[in-house]
Parts: sequence; C-alpha cells; structure tokens
Amino acid sequence: MGRSEWVDTIGWQQMLDEGVATVIDVRTPPEIKRRELDPEATVPREIQRIHLPVEDVDHEPFWQRNAPYPMHPGAYADTMETFGDRVATAITTVRDSWTDGGTVLHCTAGRDRTGLVLGLLLQLPDIPGGPADWAEHERVYASGAYGINEHHRTSPVPHPYESYLPPADFEKELADRLSSYRRFLRQWPGDRVAELLDRHGL
Repeated sequence: MGRSEWVDTIGWQQMLDEGVATVIDVRTPPEIKRRELDPEATVPREIQRIHLPVEDVDHEPFWQRNAPYPMHPGAYADTMETFGDRVATAITTVRDSWTDGGTVLHCTAGRDRTGLVLGLLLQLPDIPGGPADWAEHERVYASGAYGINEHHRTSPVPHPYESYLPPADFEKELADRLSSYRRFLRQWPGDRVAELLDRHGL
C-alpha cells in the first residue's frame, strides 16, 4: 500500500471488515503528513498503527548516494548495509503482528521499501506456508509497481521525479526492476535473513 493518507474513512472501515488489525508505516517522519487533496478520514480505533522508519533521514551519506531518494531495488543492498537493523525490526514487527490479525505494510509508493521488507520476510523458512518462490515474490513486487504507476496516471498533482509510464514503457521498466529484485533476493536467502534477525536479537 502507498501513503495511508490516501485512504478515506470507507477504506479504513473496509480494512477493518477484512480483518486488518495492524498497519505498519516504514516511511521517514517528514513524509508523514496530510496533503491538500488527501481525504479527511476517521481511522477505526481497533486498528493499531505502528511507525517504523527503515531509513534515518539524518544519514547524509546515504541520501547523497541515493539522491533524490532510493527508488529502485538496486538500492536495497545499500539500505541493508546502512540500515539493516531498522529493516530487521520492520521484518519482525510484521511477522509478529500476524498473530493479532491481518497486517498492512506501507511506505509512500507501496513499492520499494515495502518490497524490501516483504521480500526479506517472505524468504524466512518458518513463516506460515513456508518461504515464497520467485513467482510469489514477483507478484508482490509487481503489484506495488502497478499500483503507483496507476496513481501517477490519475493523480492531479504531478510527482517531482516520477511520472506515469504507458504499458510498453512500464513493462520494460518493471522487467528491469524485477531483474534487480531477483538478484538481491538471491543474495539474501532465508538463512541469511534469519541470521540478521538473530544478530539484532529479534
């Protein structure tokens, strides 16, 4: 999911009706704000909201390396090298929240930070249903990519760095992203993800 501020009262109620108990936001603090065209919304008190930024907005070298912001799976290795502890916390928080009901994880676009955390989580061998195969990873990442591309098509406010890609261009871009995503996941098999969590006491 992308920005939670895009969700109106009806959408929040639909999430509750579908069994969502927890919404986890991995954006940095400056990103969390209501914008002019965002709907006014009432969030059901039954839904727990957790903020766990996977990046430190004050880490200048990281942002210089990934200016204007990390927007591609090619940046995942740098994110893990720099903020592996934060990503580990997000992974375990999502995993542990499953005992309370459905969980929604989101960033701003619902594509890259969301894809990073979910990709590593779905590598773990002890999750319900076992680790994901590549087809499942591909579906998860692609759903976020399709979603934000469609948002760019319909949004009345243009994005400063990204724009809508027509189908042929989008499929080419998606293929590049998925190729990079697959290389990253091969470098992070389930046992390595588990070691990361153990190393941070999670």
